[in-house]
Amino acid sequence: MTGMRQEAPYPQALDWLVGQLNYKGWQVTLADLDRGQGSKGLTLVITREGPDTYHPERVIRVNHYMPVPPAAFNAASWQRWLFEQFLLVERHECAEFFMIGRERPYAPNHGHGEDPYVIHDLTTGEARRTSFRNVIDDDGTGRSAAVGEP
Repeated sequence: MTGMRQEAPYPQALDWLVGQLNYKGWQVTLADLDRGQGSKGLTLVITREGPDTYHPERVIRVNHYMPVPPAAFNAASWQRWLFEQFLLVERHECAEFFMIGRERPYAPNHGHGEDPYVIHDLTTGEARRTSFRNVIDDDGTGRSAAVGEP
């Protein structure tokens, strides 16, 4: 099976809302882009700049790619959808920053095929340390290896 195809009119109301949006100084844009893993199309890009969860002394910029549904929503529906995307990003960030002792029990899974906005109660340390590039961060020494490598 080849790729899927979906169509909808360009979301003018969403575009306008994005242009008016102000949230914590984060950058927000709409772009037609390749999100990786064979996924592409109209995407809401929420860029968060702030402390690195795992190295708080560093400031980093992180893009959150949110696929825009192929829908002909009205402005109120797009506004609610936009708000929900920010809640997903905040939930993701909360799961990364939340610690009990030295453990991050809800650290998101970032690896290929994982939804990084889902909260997992039980997972493996490897899954929590795997980046969206499918690279394992050994969590502190600066070394990393591709999944499946020693």
